[in-house]
Amino acid sequence: MARYPFVVGLRTARPVERIEQWLLARCRGKWHVRLEEIASDLSHKYLIVSFERADDRVQFRQAFAKANAAAQTAAAQAVTDPAETAADKTAAA
Repeated sequence: MARYPFVVGLRTARPVERIEQWLLARCRGKWHVRLEEIASDLSHKYLIVSFERADDRVQFRQAFAKANAAAQTAAAQAVTDPAETAADKTAAA
């Protein structure tokens, strides 16, 4: 098992393959993904990603934080007041 000095732990619902594809496309150094834990309901997993290079870790953390912020914003917008949703549907009809 590879051991690299720059480590990030993350909880995600994304497929590991998608994260590995991102790493393959963007990292300049070597990296390793380890599945640490899976939720009993399979809704998410906890991964440990280690990097050979500090700049790859920084880039990964920034991209992951940005993606999570966008997902949280989208989720917050999807959870609207039911009365507003009903009014919007009535106005559209």
